[in-house]
Amino acid sequence: MNRTKFELDHTEKPLEGIVHRLIYLYILTIPFQALELTFRELTIGLPEIVFFILAPLATIQIIRSKQKLYIDRLDLFVFGWLIAIIVSGWHAGFDSIVVNEIIKTAYLVVLYIMIKWTIKPGMIERIVEVIILASLIASLTGVIGFGLGCLGIDTFLAIKRPFPYGIKIVMQAKGFTPTPNMLASIIMIGILFQIQKLSINQINSKGKDIFILLILLLGFSLTFSKTVGCLLIGIILILYLHFQKKLTFFYTWKLTIKIAIPSLFIAYIFGTHFIIVEKDQNFELLKGDYIAGHALTETANYSIYPSQYWSLKEISFDAISQSFPWGLGPGKFNDYAYELKKNDEYPTHLPYPDPHFTYLGTLAENGLLGLIALVGIILFVIKCSTKILNDNLSDENILACLPIIFIAIGIEAVSTDVMNFRHYWILLILLVSAFQNLKSTSSKSL
Repeated sequence: MNRTKFELDHTEKPLEGIVHRLIYLYILTIPFQALELTFRELTIGLPEIVFFILAPLATIQIIRSKQKLYIDRLDLFVFGWLIAIIVSGWHAGFDSIVVNEIIKTAYLVVLYIMIKWTIKPGMIERIVEVIILASLIASLTGVIGFGLGCLGIDTFLAIKRPFPYGIKIVMQAKGFTPTPNMLASIIMIGILFQIQKLSINQINSKGKDIFILLILLLGFSLTFSKTVGCLLIGIILILYLHFQKKLTFFYTWKLTIKIAIPSLFIAYIFGTHFIIVEKDQNFELLKGDYIAGHALTETANYSIYPSQYWSLKEISFDAISQSFPWGLGPGKFNDYAYELKKNDEYPTHLPYPDPHFTYLGTLAENGLLGLIALVGIILFVIKCSTKILNDNLSDENILACLPIIFIAIGIEAVSTDVMNFRHYWILLILLVSAFQNLKSTSSKSL
């Protein structure tokens, strides 16, 4: 018996609701990504478990909706990213490491396209609220871990390690994420969205929102992460957006931007690539985790050493010279770095390190095709960001800070491998959705 349109609508809507809730749940599990199982050398965390449920239901929903599935230029570059990794893997040989990296990339690409095709315009701001909530949860897990550590209760929510500045041993919150930097990355997004949320409400005294911001800032500070430079740049730029129409403050902030942003960027680059050590500090304690070579320059009281990030860039250049244009192969940098440094006086901070530089690491591992795909994604992000900023969205839309968030991510990518961060792929979906909504609004007004 044929069902009426009314009946079809009411059978599809419950599924749509389930899919949307699973998307929210997926985002909320990102702070718990270190809770994982290993299956045939593949790590499966809580987000992946949700994905296994979400994927088939989302596929059914997409088929039932009979919507037009648009593929734009960004999608082509995202698919190109996966193809480049497969090609580089084919050239390197499909061993278990390469296959695992291809599976991880394919998963992120499927996640991106699946959520992009299933979300509705009305969900966008709700997703931002869920991201803020996920950041808050991440922050609280870090604060709890740090607090327990201060009480002498060691947990995997925080780690202790040597620190070159002021404190011999520092405790770093990491929550249920692999590293303090990952926790800081997740919280940073929530902080920037929360500041934008407060700014569009004219930064009034909304106690709840200010309290949430303070918890986020506390959790971030307890990571002692290098990402603080990216966060500060993001905060300054969001406040600049807020004050740009307030002439009393605008010129002050414009001058601040011209001084603060370049200064913070230089400080971030210098601070991540070089270590300043006092002569009376324990050199051996810092060797490995921080110091990666002989002193570059010395004074009576201080020495400046190259950091591990500097060393990894040297390894990347060496890898590029040996493997251009195909690249070492996905996941192959780790073994290459190990072989190059295993007998070195200054070993890497881990026996098998990642490149920790998205741009150079892409060329080293995935070759010229990978770099072309990455540049294509970046150019499209710039295009979307420019459209959002030019449409003066800052006074009424929380998504107006997305271009600034991607600036912070772009700077973070100088010392981090950001292409495997699940939450950044979610942000990419939000950016594209905001861009498409602006395009459709512009076309309707003509």
